[in-house]
Amino acid sequence: MLVHLLILALIIQINCSSICDSDACICKRYESELEFEGERIVCSHKHWNILQSNYSLPDISHSLDLSFINISIVHSSTLFKSNTLLELILNDNGITKIDADSFQLPELKRLDLSNNLLEFIDKETFRGVKKLDYLNLANNRFTSFTKLMFHPLSSLNEIVLDNNNLGPALRVSNLFDRSGFGLTDKIQNISMRGINLGNVPDNFFVDAYDLRKLIISNNSITEMFEIPYTLEYLDLSDNPITAIFSEDLTDLVALKVLKLNNLQIKTIPEATFKYLPALKVLELERNKNLTSFSKLAFGREVLADADNFELERLSLKGSRLSKLNEALSMPFGVLLELDLQGNPWKCDCELVWIKKLQISPEYYEHLRCGTPLYLYNARIFDLKAKNFSCKESHIGLTIAVVTFCAMLAFIAMWMFICLPKRQSRCNFLKNMYNPSTAYSVLPMAASFQSESNR
Repeated sequence: MLVHLLILALIIQINCSSICDSDACICKRYESELEFEGERIVCSHKHWNILQSNYSLPDISHSLDLSFINISIVHSSTLFKSNTLLELILNDNGITKIDADSFQLPELKRLDLSNNLLEFIDKETFRGVKKLDYLNLANNRFTSFTKLMFHPLSSLNEIVLDNNNLGPALRVSNLFDRSGFGLTDKIQNISMRGINLGNVPDNFFVDAYDLRKLIISNNSITEMFEIPYTLEYLDLSDNPITAIFSEDLTDLVALKVLKLNNLQIKTIPEATFKYLPALKVLELERNKNLTSFSKLAFGREVLADADNFELERLSLKGSRLSKLNEALSMPFGVLLELDLQGNPWKCDCELVWIKKLQISPEYYEHLRCGTPLYLYNARIFDLKAKNFSCKESHIGLTIAVVTFCAMLAFIAMWMFICLPKRQSRCNFLKNMYNPSTAYSVLPMAASFQSESNR
């Protein structure tokens, strides 16, 4: 009897105790970036289901981390009942289902459900989290927006949908489905990396009235699409896009960050980035087919006066560029950060100007020569200016001139050897320069004989 009473007392104590009083979690009190002072509770990487223990949260809780604890089904729990919790982390648990009304967290702003096995979210799931601002659903098993109910989340600002196979469904349905399944028009940040999306249909973002950040990398997009003019951040990397022109990037007056890494483009043509007045960061990395970069890529005006050149950081590393026009020294000279590493640069007199740029030493190591052969793999900033020579091109021109002169000499020698008579040589030369008279000139002797016969 006494044993039973002790067990019962222990159960009551556990049920009434705070999770911070257990050995299951680590609790830290601090002031967060979300301007809330409270407890951060970390219970990750435990090998038992903490939800079954019925612990309660401290009175002032800011963040609860329940990642990697092998939860398969999320159900109602005292841990999910709080009037102060702002952040709930449930990633990497193998979750297949979330019971309706599981979350009674009226102040919750951030929810991470990434790296689970979710295929469906009930429309009542988010009924108790009206203030949710950030939702991460990356690396789950969603295939259709009809199984995602976002419209109850009127405050949702950012969503991460990476690596869900949503692309095929989005070919026939709108991302901002007005029937209630899609995103609300208030969304500002969307990440759709690796969702198997092909070419983006016309008016795909027509209802995105205030979209600021769009990550649409690692898909199967082959051509540019209509980009929302409100964007401040755009990542199109890792798509088989073959060409980019100035008209693809017009009217993006707010765009500050543009990432165009690992595309199939071969050239950056004239005026490509001319109409991006607010652009601060431009990445053109790992473009294995990129061999040409127009000196007018940023427009003509910045070549003479870089005062209106707003770009601060430019990366061209890991492409196939071998030369850049010296006219770019003016805009490139005002950059805060310039990375030209990993290109097969032709280190001749036309490239020596690069040594005058204020490139940070951390970008020296792989800034190397591809040609000429005797400078192959040499670090550009280890070379002297005199090493950047154009002798090879001069030698080639000299060889060409000498060869041409030798050919002319050979022709002249042949004429004087094979055409012994002076008159014949003259006629040969005359016929060479006036072929139309080749058969109209008769020898003088023949002319006299004709007169005597008369």
